[in-house]
Amino acid sequence: MARTLIEVPLSKLVASKRNPRKVKPAREAHARLVALIRSQGLLQPLVVRPAEGKPGYYLVIAGNRRLAALKEIHKGDGDVRIACVVKDVDDPTADSLALGENYGREPMHPLDEAESFARLATHDGKDADAIAAEFGVTVRYVRQRMKLAELIADVKAAYRGNAIDTATAEAFASVPPDRQNSVWEEVSRNGSHALHAQHVRNVIAGEWIDAKHALFDVSTLDPSVVSQDLFGDQMLIERSAFAEAQTKALESERNKLLEDGWREVIVARYEDASDRLRAMDMPEREYDPATVARLEKLDDRWRKLEVKADALEEDDDKGQEKLERQFETIETEQREIEEAAEVIYSEATKSVATMFLLCLPDGQVRREVRVPRAVRNRGGANNGSSGNVSADGEAGSSATPTPTCHDLSERQTAAAFAHQVIAVRTALLANSLVLRRVLVLILSHAVRASEAFSIRRDVNAVTLAAEQDDFKSPAFDRLQQLRTDLDPLVGVDFIEDIDAYAKLAKLKPEKLDAIIELLVVECLTANLARPTPFIRLLVDELKVDVRTTWTPDGHWLSGFTKLQLSNLVTELKGAVNAPANDRKKSDLVTQSAVLFEQARERKLDDSALRDRVNKWMPSALLKRVP
Repeated sequence: MARTLIEVPLSKLVASKRNPRKVKPAREAHARLVALIRSQGLLQPLVVRPAEGKPGYYLVIAGNRRLAALKEIHKGDGDVRIACVVKDVDDPTADSLALGENYGREPMHPLDEAESFARLATHDGKDADAIAAEFGVTVRYVRQRMKLAELIADVKAAYRGNAIDTATAEAFASVPPDRQNSVWEEVSRNGSHALHAQHVRNVIAGEWIDAKHALFDVSTLDPSVVSQDLFGDQMLIERSAFAEAQTKALESERNKLLEDGWREVIVARYEDASDRLRAMDMPEREYDPATVARLEKLDDRWRKLEVKADALEEDDDKGQEKLERQFETIETEQREIEEAAEVIYSEATKSVATMFLLCLPDGQVRREVRVPRAVRNRGGANNGSSGNVSADGEAGSSATPTPTCHDLSERQTAAAFAHQVIAVRTALLANSLVLRRVLVLILSHAVRASEAFSIRRDVNAVTLAAEQDDFKSPAFDRLQQLRTDLDPLVGVDFIEDIDAYAKLAKLKPEKLDAIIELLVVECLTANLARPTPFIRLLVDELKVDVRTTWTPDGHWLSGFTKLQLSNLVTELKGAVNAPANDRKKSDLVTQSAVLFEQARERKLDDSALRDRVNKWMPSALLKRVP
């Protein structure tokens, strides 16, 4: 077969109509070829044969794609000459040659291409943009291929040996090389290589989380725990790092929600909170004023139709059908309005509701709102009650729509009762007769079961509560200082009785009596979850006013919701001075704490307001013994 290498003017080259490649190449493939020839020249001559009946013209047997690329490249350059191999063959032989070139062309393995791109970047210093321009591909394509070059040796070997496909290799490449080893070990644990990309993704999902679920700024993380999955078009974060950052973000979100007035905000895994979710109800749906107005208009139309329906004759079938269609129209409109309405929660609902921020295994956070069933059964948060037992031990009534400043949290209740007992201790020191009665009760075998006495310090709930860092009580501090000044055994964890007696024998009778009185009053304690009847009896007899020794501070007031704080300010200052709904909880806590402090220090010019503030106490402390 004759074969001659010549140069032919581009205008004399004609694409053969007998080319076996009938499907037009994709524009992307054409662009890649144009870029390659521009950067590296024509690496392979066209195969041509003389055109029958057209002297000087040649039909392209093999290289029609290259011919199209050359015409685009040299458009406007004149009639450039193109290297060609001339083969003087007949039609059947030309067809065979063309088919052989197309059929036998082996595409480059993606891994070979990946490593070639990586070498250009490493050795030639070319970036992805330069490589993309040189080979006529997108920058994303180059980066994806270069990502494959980062596969570990085991995965590369499996990929070249066709043990895994491209999708599986891409799944491995979604995580850094140092993490690919553990994934490879997991998927090939049974002695066979991973054959499915989904298997690899499932294993990776156990260690990595999609960054799209992050509530935090991913850029703040250590780059070693972040991986860009170019194939799945996502960013992955190592699970433990994600959990740590997400927890911090959720804690910030929790504080914002509490600031916004929610009674309780719980951050938990879904499985840990599921039991409590099932034990509570979803609140009734609430709407903004505009939506309420639209729904009320529909209700009015509905009532008018009901009147018409009652007036219809029983045999008026047409009239009944017409009304049924109108009823259906109203129902449809109502459903559409409700579905399109924004989900809102009133301050009344938030004051009794629990917001759950539930962490799902894939990193998502689901929000769920629940209210106690007692609230739901009474018709929703706007006209229901929390159903909780209040601090005075009585169940909430349906007449109380929402918690007020007299409904205390467990922490507030415990602190209030502790302050009350400390006030009783102080008053008891000034009344020797009542103090001696209490001493007899303490020493009597018949009343040792009383919950108002605690002989051992380590079971005295009030003393333990008062020693917490966040508990502020000048009265307790004074009692402690008095004990320190008088008792030679103070601060001693254990001492033999004979040694202790020797110390006490050195004291004067008056000092010994003072120690006895202190030890007696320190035995007084209370149930910090509910009222202790004997303590209340002493409150009445000694005419104890706990507010003379206790001023509600910011820490104690923060136990209220925003709505309860608004209720407190309104109760003290009147409805005219009721806080606006958009006030933050922290602002209301500060305002209330300052109000109590100024009243105590007599810095309020309004004497009536000062007296109201100084006399205010939660109802739990006001109840007297019957």
